[in-house]
Amino acid sequence: MQTNNTLAPEQYAFRKGMSTEDAAFRLTDSVLKSLNRKLYVGGIFCDLSQAFNCVNHQILLTKLNFYGIQGITIDWFRSYLINRKQKVEIKSPNSTHKLVSEWGILKHGVPQGSILGPLLFLVYRNNLPLQNQYHLLMTLVV
Repeated sequence: MQTNNTLAPEQYAFRKGMSTEDAAFRLTDSVLKSLNRKLYVGGIFCDLSQAFNCVNHQILLTKLNFYGIQGITIDWFRSYLINRKQKVEIKSPNSTHKLVSEWGILKHGVPQGSILGPLLFLVYRNNLPLQNQYHLLMTLVV
């Protein structure tokens, strides 16, 4: 994905050489240039702290396919994402008693703590900057 320049240049997180400092500089630079040209400036900031848990598996697989991941490789990703199970175990530090839930199938999300999790999240939201530019353009035109 990096070699083929598939990822949007506006995506700074989880990429080598694209730090949060770079993103902050680009944002500040853009805002200051706009203000100097007497343009209106607005911002929408979203809390993405639980975003990894919200990834729709079918949409992600469709996007992977769109970016050329096909055949046995897309089958591998499908098996990696679909029908993953988890359970919750709660144990009090002052007791030997613990509560354990039933196994549940994860219908959304990418595995966290893995190398693939951040990359899959980047693929999932890769077209978001394009959509933002379109909506911004439509807002300015209207």
